[in-house]
Amino acid sequence: MKSHISATIEQSLVNDLAAYSREERRTKSQVIEMALRQFLHMGRAEARTIITSAGSFQGSFHRGDCYER
Repeated sequence: MKSHISATIEQSLVNDLAAYSREERRTKSQVIEMALRQFLHMGRAEARTIITSAGSFQGSFHRGDCYER
């Protein structure tokens, strides 16, 4: 089931969307749906992943340095 929404989008993005939709022979709404689906999927996958490295901090850190001005 489809729903109608209204969104305010920068003109340069609208121009890019129009050009891309013509090149791919898709409607603008199809391109927006594909982009949104990919964006939301990527965001959820990144949220489940904890990025780590083999390195460790070798310096010194004092919490007060962050708050004193």
